[in-house]
Amino acid sequence: MTDDMQGARGRRFVVVSGIPGSGKTSLARSLAPRLGLPVLDKDDILDGLFEPQGPGDESWRRRLSRESDAIFQQKASASTGAILVSHWHLSGMPLDSGTPTDWISELSVGAINVHCYCQPELAATRFLNRIRHAGHLDKRSTYDEVLRSFRVLVSLGSLDNKSSISVDTSDVINADEVARKIEAAFERCLKRVV
Repeated sequence: MTDDMQGARGRRFVVVSGIPGSGKTSLARSLAPRLGLPVLDKDDILDGLFEPQGPGDESWRRRLSRESDAIFQQKASASTGAILVSHWHLSGMPLDSGTPTDWISELSVGAINVHCYCQPELAATRFLNRIRHAGHLDKRSTYDEVLRSFRVLVSLGSLDNKSSISVDTSDVINADEVARKIEAAFERCLKRVV
């Protein structure tokens, strides 16, 4: 590995994207030991902000979500590499929705995007059945409202990234195979740098 790849620009990052309920966190946690990378999940940071304050309203949640975005970015920038999990901002979303992505390219010459996809109906069911901190306000929406919003999110596409791997999360995932694809993508990035 070249000195450049060992330096800050050569850190290994996997950006896991997809609509809520698409299985991002589950996939990231199964990939972490296979890739030797820690998981940084924005929801974990947000939960830490919710905990001392308890649940609030929508504007309170948006404020804490933006605060957790800043902490998330700081933690990622300070790390030697990680699997980054969040509901990322896509073009077409409201400006205050989703984690900004403009800083990802500054992390490394080769951040790999792993995009989780499944039918919006499945994601909506998973979303409403999962147990999260009440501060997320998940239970304030009906299935039809969640499904409608997820269909809109699906129509926006995925993160714009040269190194992208799509993973169907509808069923059991072969994490070993996904990890091999990620390692191959890292190798291609390394070849572009040397």
